Amino acid sequence: MTIHFIWGWTGTILLVVTCIWALWRGGAPERWGGGIMFVGFGLSILADMLQPGVYDGLGLVAVDTIAFIAFAILSLWSRRIWTLFIAAFQLNAIISHFAVHLSSHVDMYTQITAVVLWSGYGITFALMAGMWSVERRRLGRN
Repeated sequence: MTIHFIWGWTGTILLVVTCIWALWRGGAPERWGGGIMFVGFGLSILADMLQPGVYDGLGLVAVDTIAFIAFAILSLWSRRIWTLFIAAFQLNAIISHFAVHLSSHVDMYTQITAVVLWSGYGITFALMAGMWSVERRRLGRN
């Protein structure tokens, strides 16, 4: 079992659990955020299946770009700070898709790590922070 396998499954489990938590107990912004993440995750898997081994393919870039637009709209609509972080992380992931083409010092593994960190772990932890805030408000601990 390699570290990449553990790293990938840990991120997937965190993302799915956080999305379910947001859809189950979140307010409207958290539910929308969880829904965008869940659909984007599914479409990313589909795009990867259509272009296996291509981490900067048009399908993945399109999914990430559409997710960024959805998160930016959510951020403007909800005015919650965690949504701003999600939109920023998603934009960073889009830019990371092109990093391998912009510098000879960036290899495929560096690019994959950046995309996974920003659009995987980054947005998952931002939604977790949003859910933490919802739960604190629910318990009366602003």
